[in-house]
Amino acid sequence: MIIKEYINLNSGQLHVAKAGESGPRIVLLHESPLSNRMYFDVMTKISTWGQVLAPDTPGYGQSTPLTSAATLSDYASELIQGIRAWSNGEKVVVGGIHTGASLSVEIANQAPDLCEGLFLIGLPTYTEEMRASRIKDYAPSIEIKEDGSHVMWAWERYRAMWPTAPLSHIQLATSDLIYNLERYNWAYLQAFKYRAEEKIKNVTCPILMTAAEGEFLFEGTKQLAHFEGHEFFGFPGVDWQGQVSLRNPSDLDQAMKNFIQSI
Repeated sequence: MIIKEYINLNSGQLHVAKAGESGPRIVLLHESPLSNRMYFDVMTKISTWGQVLAPDTPGYGQSTPLTSAATLSDYASELIQGIRAWSNGEKVVVGGIHTGASLSVEIANQAPDLCEGLFLIGLPTYTEEMRASRIKDYAPSIEIKEDGSHVMWAWERYRAMWPTAPLSHIQLATSDLIYNLERYNWAYLQAFKYRAEEKIKNVTCPILMTAAEGEFLFEGTKQLAHFEGHEFFGFPGVDWQGQVSLRNPSDLDQAMKNFIQSI
């Protein structure tokens, strides 16, 4: 069973979902601008052999927002508070998709004593040209419109990004974006600025780098894993932007279990 609750932080509250009563502790961090809902299917599977926590990143889902100027380091600091409160001093394996992968790297940089391992899915790695383009064009600010066209903008955005996704997944992503429309791009923009390829050099715990074979971050993640000497695993059969937690929860569950057993 998935339990939802709030953890009090210095700056507000962290909304979390948790499952499982025994076994290794796993933290799952979502991509921008979604919420912990994207992990519910895989959390149910993990709960049969481990304990899992999935926070809403500050400002997303139902967690208290930071400010528009907050950096990815600031987001990670808030998450570390929540993770420590949940783990009771035990080490955790931190995993995440896209922004969540970058946050995992930053958490390992700030709190190496907390991290037993990192499980990264589609770690953002960009050329300078890609970085500048993403910051400029990928996540523009959107205003609420009287005719509701902002809702259709979000729907069409995910229809284009996830062309073969079930409509239920499009609905989940659209509703998460709309729920925090005024700040949906805050962590996005900070994630584009974050240089994960540099920060990962400081991580001392074991790392498994993964990506869905059909996603645009596949090659960059694979190349970085090879360059830094980390194990890499490609999730087969996912032909859109890498939401393996939604599309392939059984594969993700097994991959995480295999990784944890290996460390």
